[in-house]
Amino acid sequence: MFQTPILVIAYHRVESTHDLFMALRQVQPEKLYIAADGALSGDRTDYQHCLEARCVFMPEWKCEMKTLFMETHQGKSKMFVQAMQWFFEQEEEGIVLFDDTVPTVDFFHFCKQMLEMYRTDRRIGHISGSYLLKHNRLDESSYYFSAYPLMWGFATWRDRFENFDLKMKELENVEFRTLTDKYQMKKKHANFWNRRYRILQKNQVDIWEYQYIFHLWNQGVLTVVPNVNLVENRGFLTKKRRIRKLYRPTHPILPIRQNTKLEQDVDADRYVFRRYFKKDFRTLLATWVKENLLGAEKTV
Repeated sequence: MFQTPILVIAYHRVESTHDLFMALRQVQPEKLYIAADGALSGDRTDYQHCLEARCVFMPEWKCEMKTLFMETHQGKSKMFVQAMQWFFEQEEEGIVLFDDTVPTVDFFHFCKQMLEMYRTDRRIGHISGSYLLKHNRLDESSYYFSAYPLMWGFATWRDRFENFDLKMKELENVEFRTLTDKYQMKKKHANFWNRRYRILQKNQVDIWEYQYIFHLWNQGVLTVVPNVNLVENRGFLTKKRRIRKLYRPTHPILPIRQNTKLEQDVDADRYVFRRYFKKDFRTLLATWVKENLLGAEKTV
């Protein structure tokens, strides 16, 4: 039995939700929280898929399962915030997974060990399960430290998540260059983030992944990143080729070798910025415009 609490945020992806549940079944968590978004208004097919996805979660092992099933559609970012707040009202720390991700067994044990190791170390704010570098690292340790939290399966603590704000009100009082200097960013990279955050705030665009990065940066914390990929991100396969190329197969990581040098890997972060964040912002913003202004089908 796996003792670390797990939150799953789901919507209507029946097949991948089933695959995720099969992964959960391998570790048999004692505490399982399921937060599921509601169907689009008037869409019977979406309603059916939402019900089918929720019915996937039927643990046959001894498990305390709690559910937060929304009656109306919240959308990706609002659903994330409500699910996380609900989860951390009841737990101090835990693992978060989405219905288009399939973690390895090693992912759960990696998160558990990292949660325990950095529980009281406020220099760490997030534990990623994903890995985007081109080649697996051959370091003496099993993980490195990054400015960029990867969110396709992660772990964190209540005290690091609290006060998360989609509207980023604190941005108004932040000297942005001072913020990014903490992470040794090049000037052009810092300007990229500054412009993007001003766009999001000015136009009241909710893209929780970017607001979450700002939330962690404002605390001055780093992310733990494994030296191999531990979570299969099915969502990558549906994106444009430039992002799809970042799809990585999973690999084992146990036994975990500790990293005693708590320093940001600046070179790795610059690679991740160039290959992922610099390119994906346009995709996420275009998706938001289509869903909120043009009426396209929403996702979570």
